[in-house]
Amino acid sequence: MTKTFKIGEYASGGTIRVSIPKTLTTIKIQVLDTNSRAFDRSREEPELIGEHIYYSFDKNRIERDLFRITTSYWAGKITDYIANIMQTDSAPMIGGRCRI
Repeated sequence: MTKTFKIGEYASGGTIRVSIPKTLTTIKIQVLDTNSRAFDRSREEPELIGEHIYYSFDKNRIERDLFRITTSYWAGKITDYIANIMQTDSAPMIGGRCRI
């Protein structure tokens, strides 16, 4: 699953993309440059400024890295999104329903 947060001037680069595969093995956070004047909107992909890859959900470590990129509000929103995905998709299935 991939979600793009178009934050604008409150994040370095302006856009943060979070990718979590269905197997829930890694969490990839990419910082994309969409704020600079050099950014050409006709290109398919904006320039990649930075990338963080995590092999487990360590909320404190992820928030620490996000605080370097964006404000605490957006760091909280992004970690809440990741926590929701990790909790929802890893919940045990009983009788075809998800138990939370």
